[in-house]
Amino acid sequence: MSNIRTLNRKLDAMLIMVIAVLILGIALSYNYYKSRRTTFSENSEYAADLLAYSLPSEAARVLEENIRRQPLSEKGLKMRKALAEICMNELNDFDKALGQLLYIKRFAPDSAIASGTEEKINYCLTRLGRVYDAERRNMLNEGINPIVNTVASDTIVQLGNKQAIGLNELKLRLGQIGLSGKDITKENVTNILNQMTQEMLLARAANRENLKKDPEVISMLKKLENNVLMTVYLQKFVFKDVKTDDKEKRMQLLADEITKLSAKEELKINSDVLNKAFGFATDSAKIDSSKN
Repeated sequence: MSNIRTLNRKLDAMLIMVIAVLILGIALSYNYYKSRRTTFSENSEYAADLLAYSLPSEAARVLEENIRRQPLSEKGLKMRKALAEICMNELNDFDKALGQLLYIKRFAPDSAIASGTEEKINYCLTRLGRVYDAERRNMLNEGINPIVNTVASDTIVQLGNKQAIGLNELKLRLGQIGLSGKDITKENVTNILNQMTQEMLLARAANRENLKKDPEVISMLKKLENNVLMTVYLQKFVFKDVKTDDKEKRMQLLADEITKLSAKEELKINSDVLNKAFGFATDSAKIDSSKN
């Protein structure tokens, strides 16, 4: 009996030793792992270095490791946005980019990180050839129900279940170019309709690319806006009592208006700057409105 007890005590002691060794091994392994594992910040810096050396695939891999560590933290969400940008702009992996953007949209819709996410989602959908999905999201954002059928009896061109061009729109375009009654032929109607269809498709494609926020487009629209404003100003306040074909009178009125506005605005031209920049001397510089 005593032998059995002695054996049990020995077995218990051996078991305790084995457990202690296992615990020690785990502790040592964990410490080694921690000593070898890079931190979140170190990974972020490393990813930036990889991008600087044009290694987007490697940078994406490092960012994904960081995301797995902190999937919902603010830093993790920023990593997701950065990863989406790399996938879109460097790797052409729009599926992966879409997944990251949808995650941000789902779990942090009201955060600053989510700013611009909707446009990027549409961009990915368009690149993946999912035009209907992109347009559907646009309609939802504009408060339009994509399920409602708007095709009517006078619909000429439709996109899915939506009216795109109606009969009244076509008649209006024909009237704008001076076609009515007997002047309207099947040929010119077909040509105008084709033109309207092309304009519509191109405009929708541009909208899916979010070109309204493109700096070049904004600059062009600003110039166009200024030209329209100047034209309307001249028509309403300068040329209102002058015949269209009286070019000499219009030029004189324009010169007088520029002189008057220059005086009001206290306009001055620095001839010294002109001289230094172009290598010629001027005593004074005046606006020659007759050449405008």
